[in-house]
Amino acid sequence: MLRVPVRLGLLLALALPMPLVAQQREVRGQVVAESGAQPLNDVAIQLVGTRVGTFTDREGRFVLAVPTGPVRLQVSLLGWRTEVVEVGENQSSVMVQLTQDVLRLDELVVTGQVTSVARRNLANAVATVNAAELTQVPAATVEQQLAGKIAGADIQANSGAPGGGMQINLRGVTSIIGAATPLYVIDGVIVSDVSVDGGTNVITRASGGSFNNGFASNQDNAPNRIADLNPNDIESIEVLKGGSAAAIYGSKASNGVIIITTKQGREGAPRYSFTQRFGTFDLANKLGLRVFENLDEAVEAFGPRAADYFVAGRVYDHEEEIAGNNPLSFETAASVSGGSANTRYFASGLVKHDGGIITGTYYDKQSLRLNLDQNLGSFATLGLNTNLVRSKTGRGFTNNDNRSISYWMTFPQTPTFVDIQAGADGEFPDNPFANSNPLETASRALNDEEVWRMIASADLTADLWSRENQSMQLIATGGVDFFSLKNNVFSPPDLQYELDDGKAGTTFLGNTTNRNLNLSTNLVHRYGLGSGLSATTSLGIQYEDVDLDIARILNEDLIVGQSNIDQGTNPGVFQRRQRTKDLGFFGQEELLLLDERLTLVAGIRADKSSNNADPGEFFYYPKFAAAYRFVDLAPGLVDEFKLRGAWGQTGNQPRYGDKFSVLNSGNIAGLQTLNISTTTVSEDLHPERQREVELGFDATLLDRVAQWEFTAYERRITELLLRRALPPSTGYATAIFNGGVLETRGIESSLRVVPVQTDNFQWSSTTTFSTDRSEVKELPVPPFAAGGFGTALGGFQIEEGKSPTQIVGRDTVVANDPRCVTGGPCDPGTAVGTRIVTGIGDANPDFRMGFSNDFSFGNFNLYSLWDWQHGGDVVNLTAWLFDLSRTSGDFNDPCVTDCVGSETLGEQRLRLYPGRTSKIWVEDGSFVKLRELTLTYDVPAGNALRFWDGVESMRISLSGRNLLRFTSYSGLDPEVSNFGAQAIARNIDVAPYPPSRSFWFSVDLSF
Repeated sequence: MLRVPVRLGLLLALALPMPLVAQQREVRGQVVAESGAQPLNDVAIQLVGTRVGTFTDREGRFVLAVPTGPVRLQVSLLGWRTEVVEVGENQSSVMVQLTQDVLRLDELVVTGQVTSVARRNLANAVATVNAAELTQVPAATVEQQLAGKIAGADIQANSGAPGGGMQINLRGVTSIIGAATPLYVIDGVIVSDVSVDGGTNVITRASGGSFNNGFASNQDNAPNRIADLNPNDIESIEVLKGGSAAAIYGSKASNGVIIITTKQGREGAPRYSFTQRFGTFDLANKLGLRVFENLDEAVEAFGPRAADYFVAGRVYDHEEEIAGNNPLSFETAASVSGGSANTRYFASGLVKHDGGIITGTYYDKQSLRLNLDQNLGSFATLGLNTNLVRSKTGRGFTNNDNRSISYWMTFPQTPTFVDIQAGADGEFPDNPFANSNPLETASRALNDEEVWRMIASADLTADLWSRENQSMQLIATGGVDFFSLKNNVFSPPDLQYELDDGKAGTTFLGNTTNRNLNLSTNLVHRYGLGSGLSATTSLGIQYEDVDLDIARILNEDLIVGQSNIDQGTNPGVFQRRQRTKDLGFFGQEELLLLDERLTLVAGIRADKSSNNADPGEFFYYPKFAAAYRFVDLAPGLVDEFKLRGAWGQTGNQPRYGDKFSVLNSGNIAGLQTLNISTTTVSEDLHPERQREVELGFDATLLDRVAQWEFTAYERRITELLLRRALPPSTGYATAIFNGGVLETRGIESSLRVVPVQTDNFQWSSTTTFSTDRSEVKELPVPPFAAGGFGTALGGFQIEEGKSPTQIVGRDTVVANDPRCVTGGPCDPGTAVGTRIVTGIGDANPDFRMGFSNDFSFGNFNLYSLWDWQHGGDVVNLTAWLFDLSRTSGDFNDPCVTDCVGSETLGEQRLRLYPGRTSKIWVEDGSFVKLRELTLTYDVPAGNALRFWDGVESMRISLSGRNLLRFTSYSGLDPEVSNFGAQAIARNIDVAPYPPSRSFWFSVDLSF
């Protein structure tokens, strides 16, 4: 009987917020740099214990209304140490000097859905990247700009094509068949990072057979949708890598969480910024195709017909012909921010064009953003964030195919003595040795993708009540991420390969819509007792509704000159719809004790999802973390030392449809039919569960010259999503179920040093290191293949006691072979020369390191970022294709070791391949790359004004991305993966889009 009054009282408390403080006098002030010469603008001035605040103007000045009596003002600016200033009862003005926080100890880092804490008190390893670090060198996507900057992040390109296509793995493998990508949150809204296959499989037959109902291939070179973001709009990115940090997001956080915060307006006069960039892309690497020295060599490789085309000394560089373009690329970005004490705004626009190095490929992006913050009286703030993006991408035809259409699949069969370029009349000749002319395919076939996307959110922050030492806030956020995607693939009827199946001409139209709806409400109670003692309690509820609809139409046997979908005789129509609803409750308690030296955090999340077999069942994900700071441990040597430890659990939901047995449609003599799929599911299908323990320390060294962060962790993923084979008597072939255990251990380290800091010269350097090892601890099914092209070439296999990224293949037993033991791949006493299937490599790198250095001297700045990956094997099937056709660049080089007679290097590889070993084309993927290089010049104010009246600052930059590469890998690029965003079987190289380097000239203006 008491429930109704209690609930009514709670509703009244929420509906009747109390005024924060009485405002009765003004305090004026100025904030400057420590030297006193440089005023600092955009500094946040906040009345301690309240939401009352303002920002400094361009001269560093501010005016703030405060109550009578003595008050305390918190003065903070990103990149500078936070100061708390006492203002006496009769004091009306203050002067504040800030010191640069080059080690970012005062940086606020997320700890919950809506709570944060200074990095110095953080109990987890959380990586942050700010706007300045993110946009050092232009890039099409955010993930490209993160590469090499985060310890524990393996960022790999799915393709070198314009428009992105990346995957981020945080702390190693977390699933076998489940989701493999992080959760992305933008301004509080969970957004989609789905990859939708482009549809080229209907032409290339990459997955074999016919067009496979339009959905069968993950080799379609698809970008992921986080590529739609405009990096210039981002204020900061926080990466929650561990389970204890990400547990507050529950069953979607097993792969980590990437939280993106966009720029907001600041109080004051309008401030304008304008950036213009011009650049170009250049082919970074070629395979180098074989040059035939004489007719005998040509005939040996291509048969008697080679005599009709071979001319001694005539060589055509087909790679340069198709990928040697250097198109003009550009980027124009502008923004304006400002506002009053009650209304603040940030608006931006972007027009970007990246020209592809391959004929017919490109990436265009246009973006508009408007962010508003409105004070609703003295007790509430309403924020609105909107972003409209349109992008269009030409991806070309690369990656695996089974019809000799993809460019680097066709080049092995195309000798360098054959001219396949267009004639004076613009017509391309047929390729006499292959099924297609790659230059004609690139010039005339289309593989375009167009996206319209809207991300919009609103957040309300209301001060329900406030007292001298405590407050209660209601923070509600709602948002929607909606995009419409159109794929257009067209292959004209008169292309050479279109005539081989009797259905000349193919057209494909794919229409995809996706809607992510988010709603969350949080109550946050803050309680402070002074002397560094405070408690923050947060409770919340979160709801998400995701609706993905993919519809595809294709047709073959087209009327010549027609590309419309109805102008053919062999149509196909397909649709896939996915709807997921999730609900979560969460709570967290954060304590700062002992003069803010001790941090204690505890929280829990409860989730249910329609993807689970029982959509009403809740799954619980707890977390605990603690940290203690030792201050002035050894002044001048160890200024501060923090020990931290954390434990937490996260989950990985079953994929949509895993809990269903699908009905497949068909027809018999024109009659519609349905047949049940051969896959069934367990009755209790539920999320995978990850438990992670994280221990580490943070040390501030050498009188705040260096900051060292070190973390060791252990992950144990149980209840893995797996497939098992079923007996034929069941009527099914496979079942999806929960079972098995995967364990990952790793370490991460980050060292930031500022060796020199003077008025005219500053040098800062950051080094990151990470390594991890995974092992399948328990597997309730026999070992099974997890991708690749079989053991003959090297494939991936899941096996108990082995790494989930192991590559298995054929090999032969040698004398005293250590593998021939009980339980090994061969039994004791196995004869030398016997062929066995065994592990021949591992795709997981030994370690990754990043080295960034930033030098500022006078008006100049030089920045560089090196990325080093050691180890990580790649199945180089591109090399296999060229060897089979005897067209590898080194095929005719003399054999050096283990040779038979006078065989060449290529002949040796072909001899060893069929019967002895698959190791030939499994290569070490180690590399060192110069990811980013930028030289900037800040034009003196007087000279800038001569350029444009009213200019406040002007910066000129020369920059480049992926300028240098050092590797022994013989393929186009050791990073490229043909199989898109998936957990296993990524390091396979089959005729990918080649890598490129980019060069940029930029001018940045502010007004």
